[in-house]
Amino acid sequence: MDVSSFMMTPGHVMCDLEVPQGADFLSIKNYYLNEFIHKGCTTVLTAFNITYGYEFLEKLNERKTSMLNSPIDYTLGLKTSGNLITPAVIRSCKRHKVPVVWINIDELESFKEIRWGWIKGCLYDYPITFVPFFTTNIDKKTKIKHLKIWQNTMENEKIPHLSNEIPQNEPMRLEELKKIGIYPLRGNFLVGGEISYNLYMNVEGKTGAEPQAFKTDHHVLKCTMNKGKCYYLNNRGYYFPGAGEELVIQTPGYFI
Repeated sequence: MDVSSFMMTPGHVMCDLEVPQGADFLSIKNYYLNEFIHKGCTTVLTAFNITYGYEFLEKLNERKTSMLNSPIDYTLGLKTSGNLITPAVIRSCKRHKVPVVWINIDELESFKEIRWGWIKGCLYDYPITFVPFFTTNIDKKTKIKHLKIWQNTMENEKIPHLSNEIPQNEPMRLEELKKIGIYPLRGNFLVGGEISYNLYMNVEGKTGAEPQAFKTDHHVLKCTMNKGKCYYLNNRGYYFPGAGEELVIQTPGYFI
């Protein structure tokens, strides 16, 4: 069989902070099919939110329960505001293997008050990655300013971090996967592992290159195999409720 017009990639890992929970089955099914399975995604990075420190375990368990019917694997992070970045919350993240924390930097006042010296002392054996996010559509100039302050602060304090937001619902970059610790568990071909891959057809006839992000004008997804099951074949996605498992990150950033 001539496969020169095809290329194989690992199943994609995508970030989606708003994976729905509590919706009806049909809505959930369509969401997973349209946002993940039809795009070759086999693992999703999502988050739970807290507004008070004492909610940590309750909200974590709620999010885990909402993911029980997920057809794809998932990793959970924490999404919160700067005033809740405390040693107690970070110790809870370590205890429950939460490898990534998103911090709201719409307003910088609470972010600037974080005691990074205390936080850094909690990270020595489990280097959690911190990621910025915005909840409002602030203007581009203000956004660049806030991100610059974020980058300077995290670099000066020597805190594991990503310099920019993680794009939603598109394949995560290798640097992001390594930093959080998802790679090499996902986003990689594992020798002796389950049969998991994407098969693309190169419309332009180019060979030897892995598809970047989602350039659907250059590459067409033809098949997704995940753990030996066919998730996508010839323009049709297949939904296996509950087939996904939580991907627990034992050591973030181990391969950096």
